[in-house]
Amino acid sequence: MLSDFDLNDFLLSYGALLVAMIGCEMTLGYFCKTYASDCVEPNELLDEEGRITFNPLRYIDLFGTIIFPIGMLLLHSPLLFGWSKMLRINASRVINLHGLNVAILLASSGVFFHFFSAFLASILISYTSSLEFGVFLKNIVLYNVFFAVIKLCPFLPYDGLRILSYIGLKFGSETLMRFYYAIMPYSIFIFAILILTPLKFCIVYPAYVIFDFLL
Repeated sequence: MLSDFDLNDFLLSYGALLVAMIGCEMTLGYFCKTYASDCVEPNELLDEEGRITFNPLRYIDLFGTIIFPIGMLLLHSPLLFGWSKMLRINASRVINLHGLNVAILLASSGVFFHFFSAFLASILISYTSSLEFGVFLKNIVLYNVFFAVIKLCPFLPYDGLRILSYIGLKFGSETLMRFYYAIMPYSIFIFAILILTPLKFCIVYPAYVIFDFLL
C-alpha cells in the first residue's frame, strides 16, 4: 500500500486536514476568550498566565493529530479524520453565568469554522492558477464539510445534538440534554456503527450535496 506513496499528495492532504482539525478548536478558543473566559478549566491550551493560547503548535495531539491521521493517509483509508487537543469548558458554568445563547454560540463555533473555511476555499479555487494550491483548497473543502456534517449529525453526541439540547433547555425541556449525557460515553461506538452500516448515508448524502454546491 505504501509503494505508490506520493509525498506531494500526502502534504496537500495532511496540510488541509491540519487546518480542519486545529482551526475549529482555535475558533472555539476565540469565542471562549470573548464570551466565557471564566468558564475554561485548566488544561494544556492555557498559557503561563492562564489565558487561552492561539499558538497552533500547542493544539497538536501526538496521537490524534499526527500518528492516527498520518497512518490513515499512508494506508489510503477512504475515511480520514483526526482531532487536536481540546479546550475543557465547564458547560454548566457557561449556562449559569452567561446564559444559553452563549452556550449555543460556543457549541456552534466549530461547525461555523468548518462551513466558513469550506465556503472560503471554494471561492479561492476560482482565483488560483496553481494546480497544487487548487488541490489543497479542494481538500480543505472536503475535510471541513465532512467534519461539519459529522458534528451536526443528531445521532452522535457531538455539536449538533449539543446545540439541540441547549435549544431544548431554552424551551424548558431537559430531555435532549439527558439523552446527550446518556450516550456521550459511548460516542466512539455509536460513530463506528454509523460509519460501518447503511446509516452512513445519513452523513455521506448531505456531504455530497454540499460538495456539489461548493465545487
